[in-house]
Amino acid sequence: MSQPKVVIYPEEVLEGAPMQRADRAVRDLKLIYPETGFDAMTLCLGVVEIDPGHHSPLHRHRCEEVYYVVQGTGEIEVEGERYPLRPGCAVLNRPNVAHRVYNTGEEPLRLVVVGGIMLVPLWPQWPTASPYEILEQS
Repeated sequence: MSQPKVVIYPEEVLEGAPMQRADRAVRDLKLIYPETGFDAMTLCLGVVEIDPGHHSPLHRHRCEEVYYVVQGTGEIEVEGERYPLRPGCAVLNRPNVAHRVYNTGEEPLRLVVVGGIMLVPLWPQWPTASPYEILEQS
């Protein structure tokens, strides 16, 4: 029997989680996810990178989610109100609350994202096939 996976290495990270745009101006990277070989039971971990002048799509989901800003500056929009972001800031996104992140700076905005395990496609439709409900098209 093999041991549970403990570490993910940079070459194992997967792109294409729900926030990723086709033009890659927003990259949504999966680190600690079932798809990357982890048997995590309650949390998943990713990184979102947003190029200057771009933003993640407006979306919501049924679990709590935490962002930690490691690089860049921007704003998070929560229910129509914007809050400034800079390195060292942390954000709590509450369940079912629409939000998106803007990069207002001159370098990529990099967020570490920790969310409830339902962020990966383990649950049935909630109103959409994905655990995310994307509220705008990119």
